[in-house]
Amino acid sequence: MRVRLLGRDPAFRAALALARKAAPASSPVVLVGPTGSGKSLFARYLHERGAHPGAPFLEWSAASVPSTLLEPQLLGVEKGAATGVAERPGLFEAAERGTVCLTGLEELSQAQQAILLRVLEGEPVERVGGHHPIRVRARVVAAFQEPPEALAARGRLRRDLLYRLDVFRIELPPLCGRAEDIAALAQHFLRAACRRNRRSVPILREDLVKALQAHPWPGNVRELEQRMEALALAGSEAVTAGDLPPSFWAGAGTIEEALGGRRTLAELKDAYIREVLARVGGSRTEAARWLGISRKALWEHLKRSGG
Repeated sequence: MRVRLLGRDPAFRAALALARKAAPASSPVVLVGPTGSGKSLFARYLHERGAHPGAPFLEWSAASVPSTLLEPQLLGVEKGAATGVAERPGLFEAAERGTVCLTGLEELSQAQQAILLRVLEGEPVERVGGHHPIRVRARVVAAFQEPPEALAARGRLRRDLLYRLDVFRIELPPLCGRAEDIAALAQHFLRAACRRNRRSVPILREDLVKALQAHPWPGNVRELEQRMEALALAGSEAVTAGDLPPSFWAGAGTIEEALGGRRTLAELKDAYIREVLARVGGSRTEAARWLGISRKALWEHLKRSGG
């Protein structure tokens, strides 16, 4: 099923219009938006409307790859490169003429980013232990949570890599700024969840819609989808604001209490991270993905805060 991107918000429509313009080209695309704002969906949208929609679409996160495995994963491994090592194509080779969506590039060292730069500049690459040049033909989409020039200014992203990537830039707005889209998105996610779980689709009551529109949505579109998944399993003919779990309301209440109690920003950050951990059943890998940070960064935070 092809990706559908729903929304009437002007900023969202502008992003969608640029995606339609960029899709037929083979040039790199930079997607910028907060975690959960739909960067992966936009990348798939670009692929499906590109020149080779039948080719592979591959997603790769630099934050989850140990430095020693970077070159084997990106470039591949030649048979016999080491004892017992089997032949394996690299990420770009496996993608053929398809699309590679990259995230977490700022987690790579400057030297590691140079490997990627060689690929983007069209130079043939060789598998680890190999001697046969391989021409890379995949399209690259790079996703960032903040403007990449800010990362470059802090020394976390090579400027030459940024210049090579930043041909088309698409900026995705956070869900909290798209109030007029929330009702339609909620209905879409609810129907999809009911279809997956073979449930009848309940009616969205007005008080629920207003509650959803007033919510800050720190997890953006991904968080809204998860909320609708839970409501789909309720089995009611209609869902109201009263069907939302306590954790939905805890955000606003917690912030009000925190301000009244003069809690620090660090304490608020820790409370939010722990709420996300609770939502994903304690999985640090899933929590890191949901928060848009590396698993190492999450582990270090929990270690500092005593948990």
